[in-house]
Amino acid sequence: MPHIIQLSHLKCKKCGVDFDYSYLPGGSFTSIRLGWTRLIRCPNCKHWSVFNVWNTRVDPNTHHCELRVGPS
Repeated sequence: MPHIIQLSHLKCKKCGVDFDYSYLPGGSFTSIRLGWTRLIRCPNCKHWSVFNVWNTRVDPNTHHCELRVGPS
């Protein structure tokens, strides 16, 4: 059974850079899980922030962003 990758489009609260966060529901190696939110480090400024990855989901087949963190 293949794993389904989810993708969320996020904006850093400190530097304002847009980036995508890809993750496997139920587990992640690049963040701390907090229910539907994740503590994620910005790939640009390295600032840690809490993001709601559920409300920011986008289609990984059609959405493209220059910065992406998490498993591909």
